Amino acid sequence: MPLAIVAGSFNKSSETFIRAHVRDISPGRTVLLCRDVDGADAMEEPVLSVIRGEPGPRHLGERMARSIRWRLQHYIDPALRGADERRVRTFLLHHGVTAVLAEYGMNGLMLRVACLRTGIPLYTHFHGYDATSGARTAERRWQYRRLFRDAAGIVAPSEFLVDRLRTLGCPPHKLHVSPCGIDLAAFQVKPGEHGRILAVGRLVEKKSPLSTLRAFARVAAVFSEAHLDMVGDGPLREVCLREIRDQGLGARVTMHGARPHATVTALMGRSSLYVQHSVESADGDCEGLPVGILEAMGSGLPVVSTWHSGIPEAVSHGETGLLVAEHDVDGMAEAMISLLKDPELGERMGRAGRARVEARFTNEQTASRLREIMGLGSR
Repeated sequence: MPLAIVAGSFNKSSETFIRAHVRDISPGRTVLLCRDVDGADAMEEPVLSVIRGEPGPRHLGERMARSIRWRLQHYIDPALRGADERRVRTFLLHHGVTAVLAEYGMNGLMLRVACLRTGIPLYTHFHGYDATSGARTAERRWQYRRLFRDAAGIVAPSEFLVDRLRTLGCPPHKLHVSPCGIDLAAFQVKPGEHGRILAVGRLVEKKSPLSTLRAFARVAAVFSEAHLDMVGDGPLREVCLREIRDQGLGARVTMHGARPHATVTALMGRSSLYVQHSVESADGDCEGLPVGILEAMGSGLPVVSTWHSGIPEAVSHGETGLLVAEHDVDGMAEAMISLLKDPELGERMGRAGRARVEARFTNEQTASRLREIMGLGSR
């Protein structure tokens, strides 16, 4: 029973979970739809690139009129229409697709009409911003209510996001919790370097990298061997570099920028502690359940993070790591210091974290849940 997976692209380094869905849910029986085709061929599945653009008639007046109509239609309803929608229907029917999984709410909105017209069940997998800051306008909430009405199921990686989607009007019987998983075989538990701390994530407000840096500055004052590796890039990079200079941490912090997943895996093998200071941003943007935290737990690292979104659903406070309130820099510093002062405690938490991932957060378990939700049967 072929599955269609819809995503903006299949090559973002931060979206390993989407590629895992392609590989593990219905291998060899999956087709892909995307807007950015770069990297999709590497998935070795049939691909349709749906490029949305403004129509281009010959005459300026007609071009302007069509552009206005197109933008108005997109504002009212982002669903694919016209030639793009027909191409999607033809592609889905040609490949005998029996279920569509749209990654992120916006892609669910785009495929809504095509799935209705073909009678193919549409499942939309929300991941974070699409259910929080992306749902702040009245127009988008209205669009989501139409999606909730027409979709066969709505999936989110945490109870926190499911609650948000319920308040947006999704019928409870259509909601499903399915945390993203990790490839456990790619992560090994081995002794790291004492004082080597790792943070992975885009340098954006909801990751609060400045909070991580300021907490680490307090740690560095206590442990001369402490070193922080930060992997990720984003609009707050220059602000972070300035903070590092102001704190005199140039020799104690390595800003790696965006790096391939293999680099992250290697750094986890060198580290003794993982930190992530996630917060709700000013525009309401929240995490779903960060895969980086699951990968750290799979590597046997104790986690220091925040009581934010779905993080407490993975990190058991006092058992697999320590959680502090959002923006509590002092609390995060104290948590990091306590684990560095007691390496045996950190190792126990790391082992417990690995066991928790084995029990609940592997790619195989995620794929099995999604197959059951979409009625695809066994692999």
